[in-house]
Amino acid sequence: MLCALAVAACQDLSSKPTPYMLLNPVLDSLVVGDQSPPPSVTYYDGQGGSLTPAPSEVTWSSTDTTILAVNSTTGRMTARQRGTAVIFATARGVQGIALIVVSNTLDLTLLTDTIYLMPNDTFTVPVAVLKQTAPPPVVWYVAPTNAVFTVDSATGLVTAVATGGPIPYIVHADTIADTGAVSVLSLADTTGGMFFFSVLGTAITHVGGPIRAVNYSRSNGRLAFRLRGTYAPSGTTQQVVQITLPDSVIRVGSYAIDSLSPAEAVLGFTQPAVICDPPRAWALWSAQTPSITGYSRRGGRLGITQLTTFANGQAISGRFFYLAQRTDLYSDPLGVLTVQGTFVAPLVTDRTACK
Repeated sequence: MLCALAVAACQDLSSKPTPYMLLNPVLDSLVVGDQSPPPSVTYYDGQGGSLTPAPSEVTWSSTDTTILAVNSTTGRMTARQRGTAVIFATARGVQGIALIVVSNTLDLTLLTDTIYLMPNDTFTVPVAVLKQTAPPPVVWYVAPTNAVFTVDSATGLVTAVATGGPIPYIVHADTIADTGAVSVLSLADTTGGMFFFSVLGTAITHVGGPIRAVNYSRSNGRLAFRLRGTYAPSGTTQQVVQITLPDSVIRVGSYAIDSLSPAEAVLGFTQPAVICDPPRAWALWSAQTPSITGYSRRGGRLGITQLTTFANGQAISGRFFYLAQRTDLYSDPLGVLTVQGTFVAPLVTDRTACK
């Protein structure tokens, strides 16, 4: 599913094939009922030359015609229902692709639909609401009566009360609704951490899994911090979220996430130098199938909302938000991905020398 949504990775733009073809824009959006001409097509011969194929040379198709119908000859697109589809243009034996997101005239998206908290944590449910006509939609939040959390009906502020879950909550916008869930965890061991995150942009995913935090020894003997969560649905890691701070985490607070370039993420002896000697706070998101890596841009935040101590360790809860620039689209604004999520994680200390 990620490949169908990760447009440029499916084209493998990092190792330009000979020849290859690009569509512009590579990411576009339509509203149900809209009709639109196709993206522009540029053919590259791999030897430095390029041209625009004649319309009669190009054949068009869609990965899901129930979402996006495409005229195979003209490429004219018709948005049929909410969802995401990939449009293909084939000419001269090669293909170009673009991602098309179709929204309803009234559309509601939960940006962090599964929420992990510790008791006494608070978190405001982030939502995106799109409405084509006035007046603006009325948004409200509800949850079944339960002892695990409360939610403010007007603001979406979730307050964790006691361990338990997942328990659903519902967000309404006028006549439509979407559902998420809240789990409240209280760790008593160095296992059992969980997180959930979303990635939006030219890659789209909403998944979660186990997570762990560690204050670890840098090359100079001082402690740095790493938060690492994985999505491994069949025991094989498919996606990774990793946040690294140059200093250890010993208290709650908000920590800025800075930028990291692919050139900095070079291997040291057995670990990248930015792990053993992190120059600044940085983060990444990576996927295995297809292979995509995005490194953080300046402006993200890691929030540690609670730090608790138990017999043989500690636990932290919090949330993160950062922009990750895809390495295969590093100079392209379309390569910017939004990564955000919540977590409850064990926090351990590892003084093994990093090398």
